[in-house]
Amino acid sequence: MRAFADLLDRLSLTNSRNAKLVILRDYLRATPDPDRGWALAALTGGLTFDAAKPAMIRKAVQSRVDPVLFGWSHDFVGDLAETVALIWPRDPSYRPNREPELSEVIDALSQAKRTEVQALLEGWLDALEPKGRWALLKLLTGALRIGLSAQLARTAVAMLRPEALTSPPDPDGGEETTRVEPLSVADVVEVWNEVKPPYADLLAWAEGRGPRPDTEAPGRFRQVMLAVAIDEAVDFAKMAPADYAAEWKWDGIRVQAVREAGVCRLYSRHGDEVTGAFPDVIQALAFEGAIDGELVVMRDGQIGPFGDLQ
Repeated sequence: MRAFADLLDRLSLTNSRNAKLVILRDYLRATPDPDRGWALAALTGGLTFDAAKPAMIRKAVQSRVDPVLFGWSHDFVGDLAETVALIWPRDPSYRPNREPELSEVIDALSQAKRTEVQALLEGWLDALEPKGRWALLKLLTGALRIGLSAQLARTAVAMLRPEALTSPPDPDGGEETTRVEPLSVADVVEVWNEVKPPYADLLAWAEGRGPRPDTEAPGRFRQVMLAVAIDEAVDFAKMAPADYAAEWKWDGIRVQAVREAGVCRLYSRHGDEVTGAFPDVIQALAFEGAIDGELVVMRDGQIGPFGDLQ
């Protein structure tokens, strides 16, 4: 948990996009499987623990700390995870021989019954330092709020691809250096929804150590054709109209709708699945294939404002 806690702490204190990318890339390079894959899933909203609820955190801390004191502390700090991480009093009779690994925590939470979570939580809080407790509680609640989008995380994965790979020495002596194809964010996005945490196959492919994950499953995402704005006064004279397709820029959100072999999905422009947010659109898909377009709201024959989609 210590490496994961350090990662969250550094990301939360860093504003620069490029600096966040370097921090996450370096973590993914230095951290072994499966911890790095589980961390990636946590950062991109790919983990949920049905048996763990924020109310259990309050119950656990109020069993160790005066409820009034905890309430005042929470009001002052403002964040539940940070408050508990700082105020938690260790059980003096508990002597853990080591801190839990991230993968151990996730495995235990995934298999635990609701009645077992509080005991697990208390043991981990006793074993961890304040920063580790904070990271644990952020993981448990899913409320990371560290300013890192899924698209930024996918960019960091693409940055794992080395410029060249060195093969073992050949019989004649020396080493052979093989040039590998660079990996783009678009490449990662295309396979992202078809791989599951802890992403061992994805990360091996990104590092040039394994094949591209199979993405032939129905309903997969394809790269969208994003619109590009033009300056009519300047750009028209440089363009041959027959070489381009133009469309009106509707006030909506760019999406890709896919219906294949009975699988219906809706994706954002960056490949994030948003199917659950628009069930009426999914029900209305009556074609076989994938289309890109602008999702808008229409009332009485008029296109509504962007705010209607939010």
